[in-house]
Amino acid sequence: MRKLTILLMLLACAIAAQAGVLKVASDGTQPYTQISSAIAASVSGDTILIMAGAYSGFTVDKKLVIIGSGTGTGVGEGVLVTSGINVLDAADSTEIRSIWARAAAAHTSDSLAAIVRIRSGAERIFLWRCFVENTHSGLYASGIWVGEGASVDIVQTTICQTGSQDPNVRWGICYRSNCHIELTSCVFHGFTNNVSSFGTTSGSTLLAKHCVLITYNYTQNTVGGAIAGVFENSAFVLRGSFSHTYSPNVTYSYCSYSEALYPPPGGTSILADSSEIETLSFETIRACDFHLPVGSVLIDAGNPTSPFDLDGSAADIGIYGGQHPYVDGGVPDYPFAVQVEVPYSAPLNGTMRIWGRGRVGPGN
Repeated sequence: MRKLTILLMLLACAIAAQAGVLKVASDGTQPYTQISSAIAASVSGDTILIMAGAYSGFTVDKKLVIIGSGTGTGVGEGVLVTSGINVLDAADSTEIRSIWARAAAAHTSDSLAAIVRIRSGAERIFLWRCFVENTHSGLYASGIWVGEGASVDIVQTTICQTGSQDPNVRWGICYRSNCHIELTSCVFHGFTNNVSSFGTTSGSTLLAKHCVLITYNYTQNTVGGAIAGVFENSAFVLRGSFSHTYSPNVTYSYCSYSEALYPPPGGTSILADSSEIETLSFETIRACDFHLPVGSVLIDAGNPTSPFDLDGSAADIGIYGGQHPYVDGGVPDYPFAVQVEVPYSAPLNGTMRIWGRGRVGPGN
């Protein structure tokens, strides 16, 4: 039985190893010049690597791993997608990494107001080290749409609107019923409603940790609608004499707030203004450094039961405060494999050679 199990595992690995790697470069140095063309040529399980450049929006209709070369810190850097990204329900377990998605999108109803659209039924979608920017100057601009029954894990990602310094009627993440959202080390910038329902919803859940929510010139609604969950080790920052509001369905654990009259419920949060986060700028979000300055009250102020941060001390409040620190510029500086080949069989007590292809550090 043990031999059969091992053989089945090896067979599964070998089948998975047949997944292809498609490369995209807007300058024509790779087989594809648009992400959409590579997606059309791909099969489920493939990986798409994107070189620095500007690209049109795309729709993901199958399980893929899509990896850009970073978001950059300004226009002309990294991988820039200049219109929306759609992830369909047939694309369960898709990963999108290190891409800057930037467009002007707004609509009075449904997902057309968002830049990244996780469609109804799409499950286990993973968004990592991306920069999602809505430049629309009017109402109803939003960053990410999470449809009915969808689930998404968003890590080390900035979600912002830069079209107006009036954040009213703008949503960072807009969700529907029966969805699940996890946020780790993310930044929300310029929204009055950071995580908000679209219409009447039920059955949705949220887990958010080590995030920074920045609102100016308006009341900051941290969470809206019936979604239930936890906000932990996160910083809520306002500019101007406005108020924070909090959802009764969400537990706020070891967060910070910048307006003294409006603490989160629960009694574990601390008062801290924007000076406690290094070089925090409301106008130039791409140039911000979200590290905590020496002496910040947010250092070691996180939940004592949270995982230690990278210096081995207690968790901090903010996006650098835990074990998955925010990466400015979104460059994939982590090792990853895009293709692995395993033999179907190996001699008893012999040697099995496993071949892999990937990247150890940054670059294309």
